[in-house]
Order: sequence, then C-alpha cells, then structure tokens
Amino acid sequence: MRSWFRKCVVAALVWVWVGSAPAPALARRPSRPAAPAASKGEALRPAGPARTPVSEAELETLKRALVGSEADAAETAAQRLGGTGQEAAVDALVEALALGTWPQLTIRYLQALGRLNHTKALQVLVLYAGNRHPDVRVAAVQALAPMQDDGAAGLLIERLGDADATVRAAAAAALAGRKDVRAVPRLFQLVKRSDVGAAVPLGLLAPLDLAPQVAELRGTIDDGTLSSALAEFLKRSDAPDRLRVDLVRTLGRVPGAEATTALVEYLASVPEGEARPSKEEAETLLEQRSAE
Repeated sequence: MRSWFRKCVVAALVWVWVGSAPAPALARRPSRPAAPAASKGEALRPAGPARTPVSEAELETLKRALVGSEADAAETAAQRLGGTGQEAAVDALVEALALGTWPQLTIRYLQALGRLNHTKALQVLVLYAGNRHPDVRVAAVQALAPMQDDGAAGLLIERLGDADATVRAAAAAALAGRKDVRAVPRLFQLVKRSDVGAAVPLGLLAPLDLAPQVAELRGTIDDGTLSSALAEFLKRSDAPDRLRVDLVRTLGRVPGAEATTALVEYLASVPEGEARPSKEEAETLLEQRSAE
C-alpha cells in the first residue's frame, strides 16, 4: 500500500513540475543544425524549413529596403531574404551590415544570416560578435552556432569570456549544440563561478568523470547552477547508474525548488517501466520533500 501511495505522489509531482509547464530554454538539449552546402548562384541546401528563392528583380528591391530609411520595410526584407536560401541574399545582408544600421535592425539582419548559414557571412558575424550592444552580440553568436567552421568555433569559445551573462549563455548553448568538447574547461570554470548559463552545456558536454567534481561544488556555488548541471549528467544515457545514485543523493542534500526540479526532470527522463536504483532513490527523496 505504501509503495502504491509513493508512486502516486511521485507521479503527481512529475506531472506538476514537468507536465504543466515548459522546461526552461537552456534545459532543453540543443540540436545541431545540418551544415548547408553552398554553390555560387544556386540556392543553399535547406536546413529545416522550405526555402523560397526570389527573382533578381525582387532581390534588388529587398536590397534597397535593407539600406532604406523605413525600419519596418528593412525588417521585412531581412526576414524575406533569410528564407530564400540564396547566396545572393547573404551578400545583400553582409553589405547592409557593413554599412551599419540601428541595433534592432542589426539583430534582424544577423538572425537572417543565421538562417542562411553560409561561411561568406563569417567575417561580418565575427565583427558583430564584438559589438558594444549585448543583444547584438547574442544575435551574432546565435548566427555563428550552426556554421561548420573552425573560425566560428573559436569565436564561440572566446565569447564564453564575454562580460555579459546573456552572451556567455548564448555561446555556451551554441557550443553544446555543436557538441564541441573543447569548451568543457571554460564551461567548468564558469560553473565554479555560479554562471548558470554554463550549467546545462557543461552537463551535456563534459566527460562523466567530471560529474563528481561538479557535485563537490555543493555549498560553494549557487544551488540553481549546481542543480542544472547535475540534472543533465543524470539524464545522459551513457551515465552508469552508480554515478546517478551519487548525484541523486547530492541533489537530496540541496534545498530548494531547483534541486526538486532536477530530480523530477530526471524521473521524467527514465523510460517507463525501467527499474534503476537511482530512480528509487529519487522517488524516495521526492516523497520526503512532498511531506515537508
């Protein structure tokens, strides 16, 4: 009877914490976009949504709108160009960014280049990744994320040292999406400084033998940062269950909602019907927390 009651309590907690609200953006595993192949004068290979090329006449109209005085028309033109998949659209956006414009339009142009995902944009993206406006730097970093180029990877690792937390978080998420393990040492240093934006990427990228070192940071870093990192280690399919048990017990010693969320997310990730000692440990902890 007690076992049945416990399962009901835990199931209710999982539904409340996971089923009724979307997970935070950084808690979702970033996917690695496919790198499109480019050939001069031809549309780039689609990487997701269908591309809609434009004629030369329409392209000229859109190019004029990018550098015109009407912000709404420029924003619409950028959005249209980003969906064409054409190399000529990359050229138009790069030229407009080289001339410079308002920060909000700059962001839209960078987002369009990110959709086009062409190495011809690398130089201007690197330039804008050092812009004085953090929102612009974030847009440049996100546009670099799918680009399969060593220069892009190096710039993303460099941006982990940005003065702005949102830029660091964008770079960390981009590197996690690329599965670039070269970022692990920098990410670990950020987690040691309670930089929550690095927590999930570290849990996704780091070797499993780093997990105990992360757990040992309990009490020295922010509970939310620790819980987010450990949650990702727990959910990894390559983690041995003896490690999961240790991490669950560490989370059990962390007070607050962040640790509870990490335990609930872990239970939600376990395949239905699969028996694990770590699962039982997490269920016990959640039952205890629900009774407090």
